[in-house]
Amino acid sequence: MLFIRQILSIAITSFAMLLCSNKSMASVIYFGEDINSSATGSSENAVRIAYPNSMAARNSFLASLQGVAIETFESYSANYSISSLSFGPDTAILAPNLTVLDIPSGTFNGVYPISGNKTLLQTIGNPNTFSIEFSQPQAAFGFYATDIEIPNNLNLRFLLADGITEIDRTVPTMAGIGGANNTGSVIFYGVIDTSNLFKKVSFLRTLNTGDGFGFDDMIIGRLENVSPIPEPSTLVIATTLFSVSLLRGRNRRRKS
Repeated sequence: MLFIRQILSIAITSFAMLLCSNKSMASVIYFGEDINSSATGSSENAVRIAYPNSMAARNSFLASLQGVAIETFESYSANYSISSLSFGPDTAILAPNLTVLDIPSGTFNGVYPISGNKTLLQTIGNPNTFSIEFSQPQAAFGFYATDIEIPNNLNLRFLLADGITEIDRTVPTMAGIGGANNTGSVIFYGVIDTSNLFKKVSFLRTLNTGDGFGFDDMIIGRLENVSPIPEPSTLVIATTLFSVSLLRGRNRRRKS
């Protein structure tokens, strides 16, 4: 019985720790990167590569959501200067305007679309920062990016629904580390934060303005689009009951 009480004590302590950490568990980052090493010398002649790591991150991100819409940029004409985005029932304002490129094959200095032929281009130099402001507060945001070839050169600033609080998150890219030519690399970055709904995301190129990026398949999700996650209390109770059942069975065998 003493051993059973010890197990119960550990389980109760674990339950308390999970409750205390429940707020931090509400924020989840999904990230995958596929390094492109196909360019020769210092040129930008990279070819498109497979991106299993980025795709796995995207699939995990989407598995945590339901009923979301994706902006693929396929509805825009080539070289269109875009100022608004469409996500099904929600819209967003993009400022300043960026250009939609049509790249049916190959790459544009390492930039290329992930789905279809269209991608959103952030050119070298200005604009060094652009923002996406949503028509409704969101709990999830994700996207593909190509040709980020300076480590940690992209940061995201989330303006929360209160219009005051900001959360900065660095996209943890590793392409270009040590000066390697990794033009044409691919990443997927997604965040789900049910405790900090946000109304605006700013893209900050903080280390090297000579690094141009491509963006594709942007995804947003409201709080109601986030799939339910099992409560920590349910997991702890199930573990506790299972442990007690095993111990009781072991005690019966010892007595017999």
